[in-house]
This record gives sequence, C-alpha cells and structure tokens, in this order.
Amino acid sequence: MLERLFSPLHLLVVLFIALIVFGILLLLVLRLATWLNNKFPRGPGQRVSIAGVVMGGITAVFAASVLALPVLIYLQMKGSAAIASAIDSGGWLYWLQLAIGFGCSGLGGYVAAWIAKHDELLNGLLSSFLCTAIGLYSILLGKGVQSLLMQILLLVAAPAFALLGRYLRQKQKSISRTPSMVGPVA
Repeated sequence: MLERLFSPLHLLVVLFIALIVFGILLLLVLRLATWLNNKFPRGPGQRVSIAGVVMGGITAVFAASVLALPVLIYLQMKGSAAIASAIDSGGWLYWLQLAIGFGCSGLGGYVAAWIAKHDELLNGLLSSFLCTAIGLYSILLGKGVQSLLMQILLLVAAPAFALLGRYLRQKQKSISRTPSMVGPVA
C-alpha cells in the first residue's frame, strides 16, 4: 500500500526539501569557512587554502549523502528487492544518483574556490580529494558493482566536475566585476 502513496512526484518533493535543508547548512559552513580564512590568513607563497579544500571536500560528500537519502527512502518504499535492481539496472534512478554525485562534486569545487579566493583552479581540483579517496577505496576493496572501467571513469569524473565548479565560481567573479548599465539608455 505504501508503494502507491510514494510516487516519483513525492521523490521530487522530498529532494526539494533536502535541497532547502542542505542550502541552510551550506550557508552555515560558508560562514564558518569565511571566519576560518579571516582568523588564519594565508602565508606568503601558500597557494593551497586548507580550509577551502577541506570544506569543499566535506561539502561534496555531505551534499551527495543528504541528496541521496530521498532516493534511498523512495527505494525502501518500493521494497528491498527493488533497491539493487533499480540502481544497478542503469535506469533513471542510476542516472539520478550519478547526477547528484557529479553535481555535488561541482559544488565542492565551487565552495573550495569561493573560500580560497586565490588559485581557484588548484583549490577547486583538490576539493575532490575525499570523493577520489572513497572511489579508490571502493575499487581497491572490490566494493563497486560496476565494471572496473566504469569505476575508473567515475573516479576521474569527480575531479573533472570539481574543476567545473571552480569554473562556475570564476565565471561568477567575472560577471560581478563587469560594469552593468543602470537606468535608461540615452
């Protein structure tokens, strides 16, 4: 009976609520990181922002975990036998989980670049350290259900999407510096 009550529309509503909750938590993390950067300014010649890289990595993994929970709840409502088959079959839930993971890697790169305020490329790339470490752990211990080639491709995707997040931060900075026209055109 619960299967009929919990439709994909409900999944989208729960994902939206999770995004709101995560957004509030992310704002708190960004405030904490800003305070850390002000409290411990970077030294001369220091290119890596430890606070930026660590907060970006934690943001990526935490965001992926929080946003994956509604999908897992949806699968639990469908039944325990449906969990493995739904994700492993390559259906829409598999691609949704991949999109969540890739988006969160990009978010981690963005957060790292935003916190660092310098050397965005390096800090955005290094923010994927936690995702990459989890992927390596999965490959080395044989925990993944995909083929080895697919696991390696997914391992490479985390830094690539972290760089995309850094790129988005750089574009945001360049747009905010562009003078805009205010008022009527003469």
